[in-house]
Amino acid sequence: MNTYFPPKKYILTYSLTGSLLSTIIPIMVAIDHLREGQFLLRFMDISALFLLVVSVFYLSFWLNIKYYKSVKIKLFLLNFLVLVFVSVLSISIHFPIWKSTSHIPVVFYIRDEIVRNITIFIVSWLAAKFYIRTIENQQIKTALNELQNENLSNQVRGLMQQINPHFFFNTLNTLSGLVQESPEKSEVFIDKLSQVFRYVLKMQENSSVLVSEELKFAEDYFYLLKMRFADKIFLEIQIQPTENAYVAPLCTQLLIENVIKHNRMNRQFPVKIEIEIASDYLIISNTLYPQKNMNSTGFGLKNLNKRCELLAGKSIVVEQTETLFCVKVPFIKNKT
Repeated sequence: MNTYFPPKKYILTYSLTGSLLSTIIPIMVAIDHLREGQFLLRFMDISALFLLVVSVFYLSFWLNIKYYKSVKIKLFLLNFLVLVFVSVLSISIHFPIWKSTSHIPVVFYIRDEIVRNITIFIVSWLAAKFYIRTIENQQIKTALNELQNENLSNQVRGLMQQINPHFFFNTLNTLSGLVQESPEKSEVFIDKLSQVFRYVLKMQENSSVLVSEELKFAEDYFYLLKMRFADKIFLEIQIQPTENAYVAPLCTQLLIENVIKHNRMNRQFPVKIEIEIASDYLIISNTLYPQKNMNSTGFGLKNLNKRCELLAGKSIVVEQTETLFCVKVPFIKNKT
């Protein structure tokens, strides 16, 4: 099947438009002579002219689309043979009318008919070539977009795989102690842990997630941390339900994990984490009690920043004061 072949209505529209433009002058001249007698013959002449030109436009465009992959010489010969055939046919149809309605030599009409048909075939060849080139450009653009999207998905997946596994290890140690201390709490803990696992596995194939889903995950993940650190850490989410807002998956996990990694936590000075929304950003901030002699590579934030640049076209915003550390994660405008 010819993937370049346009719908029939497209060819018909092209044919009617081309016919109107190319026959408007001879039709107007013929209309002026309708009052001179032989009305029926002249009307037949006008009608036959228009229908023949429409047919020639349609046939020539169809021919050049249908056989565009053929060798150039073959396409040229096809156009030439069809041109000769339609010219002979149209002259044969018009000839009796020309002899009856005009005193102008018939040779003039024959020459005019041949020139018109040659012009139509040239225009149709150019139109077909332009149409095919346009379709090819669209296909190339579509293929390029698909390739870019696939490459984007691969990059994001690769970046996500670098952060998934390691945050479970301390959680499993906490669970080990909790099973002996309180079977009831350990049951809830296991349920939360399974939800966290399920979310992480689900996000392996997603490059964006609804803010509401990410926040539900953040609550489940924080529950695991809360069982471990008790009154040394608190979480407050100040967000109203938001529809159709997307962020990079697991961004809250990485930022909450960074809070644990880079801060001293005790009951006297507990760390407080707040999550809110402002100006198309998901904002995660925490009170700052930095550890002494802390060496940080900043890999986690670099990773998150790269994902946001790929997905949202924006970088994360990092703000820090003496008492507060804040990271703003941009919304993803177009879900991917």
